[in-house]
Amino acid sequence: MISMKMPVSHSTLLRRWLPLLLLLTVAAAKGQHAFKYNLQQPNIHRQLPPMLNEVSGLTDVDDSRVACVQDEQGIVFIYDFRTDDIISRHAFDSTGDFEGLTLAGNTLYILRSDGRLTEWQHFRSANPVVKHYTLLLQTANNEGLCYDAGHDRLLIAAKSKPAAPDARTLRLIYAFDLEKKQLSEEPLYRLNTDQLAADAKSFSLQLTDTTARGMVKPFNFRPASLSVHPLSDEIYMISAADKILLTMNRKGEVTYMTSLPPHLFTKAEGITFLPDGTMIITNEAAGKTPGLFVFEMLP
Repeated sequence: MISMKMPVSHSTLLRRWLPLLLLLTVAAAKGQHAFKYNLQQPNIHRQLPPMLNEVSGLTDVDDSRVACVQDEQGIVFIYDFRTDDIISRHAFDSTGDFEGLTLAGNTLYILRSDGRLTEWQHFRSANPVVKHYTLLLQTANNEGLCYDAGHDRLLIAAKSKPAAPDARTLRLIYAFDLEKKQLSEEPLYRLNTDQLAADAKSFSLQLTDTTARGMVKPFNFRPASLSVHPLSDEIYMISAADKILLTMNRKGEVTYMTSLPPHLFTKAEGITFLPDGTMIITNEAAGKTPGLFVFEMLP
């Protein structure tokens, strides 16, 4: 008996191949994202002094200076990364776990990990004004802080998951309105670590690492710092534990994800941008030496 195959219609072919075509289109779009930095070759690399071994919060002040805070002392350091000098020090508190730092106009904001936000107006003047806000966050460990100039608000990234037992895969980003001096009722973004793991695979990232004892560490995105890119308006986030940098659009969609070179970044805890898009990342000592890296945008 001779069997004959009926010709396959165009509509059938389209139904068969459309899902694959869509997948390839999405992958190609992600691969073509304009990430204009060479993380392997910083334009400037500075070794910070030992007093900044625990450098955590970071914000730009002008085109040559940044402000930074280390997580054990209530002191803001103004550092000139072009001349490699600490220009000044400004005390605002005694001790505490200070993690986030950002500048909005003439006001510095400092985030303590438990959610206390310090507003430090005219911090470089002879008569600064210091106020504290106790933020009722859903998370116990909060590290990322940046100024979102386009919306006149602060963004606060939680490093830990919410307390609710069914929220272990969530990572929250809050918004603090600077005009109302009020935290948004609901988190601005809810990131799901399972989805982030899928995103990481789409960018061909290795999702597991090993400890010094050979134990496998699972993927566990924990934002340590974030900043809004002044040109693309994307939100850049760093997870020090995973040595990962990701970019996200305003819809909360991951647009790019890459690994931080381990030979440079032992524990990246701070990120900020100059107005021209120059990216600056700070590195805790983590048993070695603290550092600051400057990356100019590629053409």
